[in-house]
Amino acid sequence: MEIDQATARKFFREGAFLIFLGVPEGTEFGIDLKSWNTGEKFRGVKMIPPGLHYVFYSSVSNTGDVAPRCGFFHNFKKGELLVKKWSKLHEGVSSEIISEAEVVGLKENIQALDQFLGPYPFNVWEKWKSLTSDISEELVKGLIPMCGEVRSALELEPCTDANRPRGRKISELPSSPDLQSTKKLRSSLTEDDFLPRLEAREGPVRF
Repeated sequence: MEIDQATARKFFREGAFLIFLGVPEGTEFGIDLKSWNTGEKFRGVKMIPPGLHYVFYSSVSNTGDVAPRCGFFHNFKKGELLVKKWSKLHEGVSSEIISEAEVVGLKENIQALDQFLGPYPFNVWEKWKSLTSDISEELVKGLIPMCGEVRSALELEPCTDANRPRGRKISELPSSPDLQSTKKLRSSLTEDDFLPRLEAREGPVRF
């Protein structure tokens, strides 16, 4: 969908803005059905049509390896300015609370930020609307977890020390191991006995 200058100015006035600060250059970033690799000057997206949108990103290593996709749904209001910051530690959206004063300051300087904001990809808008037209804001809130993240892969983390597998008790070991006892002990072990115990991290939804 191509838009003329008059329509573009209208969307700039009435559309929403996503300000995403600190995103590393080369990060895979997208909204709805379109994605790009960010440039040095990237600060977010402008002219976002009001309604439900999915913002997603994947960190990219120096060797070009791409991390699993992560993102969030947000129901943008007319003229809204949503501010997010990148976390270098977690390679995703920071949990830092953005102050109202900072949001107001960015909104007052939106004209100066214009050159750093990519326009919403209107060539995917009609298709995205057809996919999400029956999804209410209440339904999204009911499906999204408290952390607000939707991930493409299961995240694993080490189990707690209390749940960590322990070695065999001394009383269970033969007092004077012979060849038969050793073979019996080895046969009772499985591959899982030699692997670290990992558990699924709670919170994010995976699709």
